[in-house]
Amino acid sequence: MSACRSVQSRRLSAGHLLGTVASLLACSSCSVTRTDEPPSAPESRDFQAAIARVERSDPGSPATLIAQLSYADFLLNGVSGPACAQQLTQVQEQLGSVNANPKANAMFPDGWARAVDIEYRLHLARADCGAADVNSELRTAVAAAHRAVDLYRGTFDYHSMVTMQFDVAVVLRRLGENAAAVSALETTLAMDREYGFEDDARENYAVLLTWRGEPADESHVSLLMRDFPKRKVTLTFGWHPSDVRMRLESQRENWEDGQILRSRAAAEFERRIVAGADGGWDVSYAHRLTRYEPGVWPATEDPRKEPAMTFSAVPLPLGFKVSAAGEFGGVTDSAAFSETLLAKATELIRSSMPSGEGARELADQAVDTAANYLSPGALEAGTAETYQLETAMWIGATLEQGVWREISAPLSLPGMSRVVVQNRVQFAFSRMVPCTAGEAVQRCAEIVMHVMPDQGALDQIVADFVLAGTNVRLRNYRASIEARIVVDPQTLFPYSREERIYWYASVGKGARDSLIRSEHFVSAPL
Repeated sequence: MSACRSVQSRRLSAGHLLGTVASLLACSSCSVTRTDEPPSAPESRDFQAAIARVERSDPGSPATLIAQLSYADFLLNGVSGPACAQQLTQVQEQLGSVNANPKANAMFPDGWARAVDIEYRLHLARADCGAADVNSELRTAVAAAHRAVDLYRGTFDYHSMVTMQFDVAVVLRRLGENAAAVSALETTLAMDREYGFEDDARENYAVLLTWRGEPADESHVSLLMRDFPKRKVTLTFGWHPSDVRMRLESQRENWEDGQILRSRAAAEFERRIVAGADGGWDVSYAHRLTRYEPGVWPATEDPRKEPAMTFSAVPLPLGFKVSAAGEFGGVTDSAAFSETLLAKATELIRSSMPSGEGARELADQAVDTAANYLSPGALEAGTAETYQLETAMWIGATLEQGVWREISAPLSLPGMSRVVVQNRVQFAFSRMVPCTAGEAVQRCAEIVMHVMPDQGALDQIVADFVLAGTNVRLRNYRASIEARIVVDPQTLFPYSREERIYWYASVGKGARDSLIRSEHFVSAPL
């Protein structure tokens, strides 16, 4: 099995936000091309030079961590012969440097799966390199593989997740724990079926039959593959009246002055969809402010210590209209709700203000920031963008399970919501899931997305960007979003959305002169 995922690339010109995926997939003249060129073979000194160059320009940045992991991966691929122990020491040095970076917990959550994957391979290589206790290395490798399974699942990289589950089975087999190995391989095959990894399943069934001591020729494998699911979904807009209790939660981490600061924002409300007078649909929200926590003040380990910063207030959704065909028809209550929401957020900011001489100034800054994030324009833009990503862009699309596509779309930047740039949006229909947590039937489609700003467009914006209220310019900025949405394919009725958002910006030349934020956002029915 391979952990690589094939991305089929198609381009979509920027219209109103995203347009639709359906129009992209229906385009007969859109050719499918591979976006990556075969790289020239690098050498060890190339990685060392890259790490040194990035560290000089932006100390301790995500680019440094990625370069170190790439170097560790390169070294592992070349481990062989009598010098293997020395080579593995170099791998451990790179991995240890990543683990020791104090910023990594805030800015590198999407990279930890890869780091633990490399840790698994490191212990496996040590077992092959004459380790004093081979079994101990193999058991440590199994533990790392289990952790990598969970980490890849958390970033919605399901193919890498299943690959690591297969690796668990292989190492257990090597340890002589045959029953556990077969069980782990059966779990792998169940995952292959759930996520539609047909080619991998065919190979894994052959391995399973071999481990069971049964014939593993093509005819016996084909017998097991005869009912392998081949799934695709056609996403049709067909909303219906509903009244759903929703939960919104945002957990954020921020690197500030040498420490990790954490915040939790939350809200519960009712989402109502009713037929509109024009044949379309009206979406409204009730009780949005009764259980609202804007998540402005960070949690501190020492409550007596005054916080060094505040988080921005998390916005809440606006009511909006949708046509009978699913086109976004505009918001309905932006000005009035913005005023009410800001008043509530201001009240909560002031009432939750910690003691300390600087707290009042921080509270004033938090209120000013809230006025920007909760302004009518900001709420309108966020509501429109959310609807496009959750519903509108999928209308009429037919997606085959596990086939990755790519489009280009203008989206707001994490940490700079008023700034919009072109983004690369990779997406795939991953599996069928229950629409809600308590439902037994798998009738909803899970769609996963990986979003990254276009680097050329990003560099142009960042070069001219000045932090609000300061003369500070950004030197580097990086961001990524991993997201999953759950929708009913027969109606495109939205059920839940989960996003893991990371962004990083450096503002000076020192290792401490950086802004780092990670956010885990969930919107789901109660």
